[in-house]
Amino acid sequence: MTKKTAPGWHAYSVVGELLTELELTGEDMIRAQGATDDHVRAWHLAMVRTEQDRTQDDVAQAMGVTQPRVSAIERGELDTVTLSTLRAYVQALGGKLRVVADFGDQEYRLT
Repeated sequence: MTKKTAPGWHAYSVVGELLTELELTGEDMIRAQGATDDHVRAWHLAMVRTEQDRTQDDVAQAMGVTQPRVSAIERGELDTVTLSTLRAYVQALGGKLRVVADFGDQEYRLT
């Protein structure tokens, strides 16, 4: 009788082997997830802009920055964005930026 494994087990095994082969650590995976999250959030911002039929140049002019700066925001390069720049981007699209400090059992709105 052959031993059966759970469906999808082979995929987990292959991923585990790949991570080992690439010498990726748990910290690497956490950083990669954070970068992915930044890109998804930035994509949402870009979608708001395109739904408003606005160009990056339009938004840049409203913000008082260059088009490449808007492009960087929309590519998810959020580590280098100041809070005031992000606030200006959101306001240029008619929104309001909210910043919340989340401590699990407590949250504090900072803006």
